[in-house]
Amino acid sequence: MNFKIVARREILVAGTVLRSPALAVEGPRRLKVTQAWERMFARTLPGPPATAYVDFAGELNSYMTHIVGYRCRTLGDLLPGDVLARLPAGRYAHFVCRGDELSVVVPELWRAVWDAEAEGRIVRGYTGDFERYPDVRTAEAFVALAGEREDE
Repeated sequence: MNFKIVARREILVAGTVLRSPALAVEGPRRLKVTQAWERMFARTLPGPPATAYVDFAGELNSYMTHIVGYRCRTLGDLLPGDVLARLPAGRYAHFVCRGDELSVVVPELWRAVWDAEAEGRIVRGYTGDFERYPDVRTAEAFVALAGEREDE
């Protein structure tokens, strides 16, 4: 899967917090993610569905904070009880994957990210990654890259 390098402004994502292993997009822990999305979609969201991955730990097989929720344009979009993640402006690798079901598309998308990292085609910054879903068959990941930030 190909990707392109893009500059992004600051990204705000709010919602429910899941503390999960880096590989939670696959396997038995995926059920908790699916349940969180079901609860999220039972609400009226002030912005489009989105996911943020923040608070990475450097150790192999470690945990990160996973926000299942919605994109905020301003702090005024934040719903009571939700947690807000702020991803800094900077350079991101933009991956796109399409298919029949998002439950298959999202793991395929992240396998492409992990492959690109393992092959040395990207060097991740681990300042925060972001997913968005333009339609019911498409997932996009914006993966923070190491190096200069846009606002420096």
